[in-house]
Amino acid sequence: MPRKKEIFTIREAELIQWLSISHKRLDEIVSFFDADPNDDWDLVEGDDYQFVNKEKKLRNFSPKGAFKIASYIEKNEKRGIFYKFKEFFTKHDQKIRRSLARKLIFAELIDSGEIQVYQGVAMIHKQSLRRILETNGAKLNKTVNHLQQRTDKPLELGVDFYEDEKREFWFSESGIVMISKSMSETLTNKSRQEMCKTIAMEFPLAFKEIQENLDDDTKQKIEIEKAKKRAKTRDKNTCQVTGQKPDKDVKFNLAVHHLYSAQKYPHLATLDLNLVTIKEEIHQEFHGNLGGFHQPCTIEDFIEFLHVYYPEHHGNLALKLQKTKKKLEKLAK
Repeated sequence: MPRKKEIFTIREAELIQWLSISHKRLDEIVSFFDADPNDDWDLVEGDDYQFVNKEKKLRNFSPKGAFKIASYIEKNEKRGIFYKFKEFFTKHDQKIRRSLARKLIFAELIDSGEIQVYQGVAMIHKQSLRRILETNGAKLNKTVNHLQQRTDKPLELGVDFYEDEKREFWFSESGIVMISKSMSETLTNKSRQEMCKTIAMEFPLAFKEIQENLDDDTKQKIEIEKAKKRAKTRDKNTCQVTGQKPDKDVKFNLAVHHLYSAQKYPHLATLDLNLVTIKEEIHQEFHGNLGGFHQPCTIEDFIEFLHVYYPEHHGNLALKLQKTKKKLEKLAK
C-alpha cells in the first residue's frame, strides 16, 4: 500500500497544461464537484486531491482525482480529451517510475552499499543489487545462472561480474543492466516488470553520478585499479621478472606492483611509470621480505630484491628500472 505522501503525485500546473484549461477553470470544476453532494460527481479531499496551499487553492491530485476531472471535461465539453489524457498518464507514470528507480539506486549505494573495483571496473555487491531490484536471493541466483549459461552474450567474468576470495559475487554496470532486463522479461507481476526495466535504463547514469561524488579515498582506489589494468596491458599480461605469461599449461595470478608504495607516495599511485607487472607469488615474496604489505617500499628496494632473489631475471629489467629510478626519485620528493 503506497504511503499517503506518494498518492498525490500530479501537480495542478501539470494537470491544467495537459487538459488545456486555466487555474480558474479548474477551480470552477472542483467547485461544481463540491456543490451537490447527491449528484454523480464527487471529488474528495484527502482521496482525490490534497491542498499544497489552501489559501491560494493550489492542489496536488491523485491519479483517480485527475481522471475524474478529465471525465467531467470529456462529458461536458466534448473535446475528445481521453486520448491526450492517456498520454499524460503514461508519461507521468514513467517519470515517477524513473525517479523511484533512481531513489532505490542512490539510497542503496550511498547509504549502505559498497563499491569495489576489479580490473579497473567499478562493481557493486550482489546483496546491494538484490535490494535495488527488490527481489529475493533465489530469484536473483536463478537469473544470474540463466545469463551465465546462455550462448548469446552470456554474463562475462571480469567484465560483467567477478567472484572474490570469499566467493561473493560483485556486478558491474553492464552486468546489472543485463540482469535487470532479464528480470523485466521473466517476472509475472507487471509493476515489477516495469520497475526492473526502468532500473536497467536508469542505472548507468545514476551509477556514473554516484562515482563522480565518491569520497577521495574511493576515487583514488578506482583510479589505481584503472592504472593497474593499463600496466598489465602495457606489459602484455606477462611477468616482467620471469617473462612468463599465464596460459592453460602455466597457471598463476598476475599482480601489479607499486615501485613506490601507494600508501606513502599516493601522488605516484596512478602513475604508469611507477607500476610493474609480476607474478603474485613474487609480489608476496617481495613484501614478505620487507615485513608485510603495510611496510612502505621504494624502487631501490625492488631493484635490490631482484639482484638477490632473481639474479637471472628476464630481459634487462634491472637496467630498465635503474633508468626509471632517476625519474621516479624526482617525482617522489
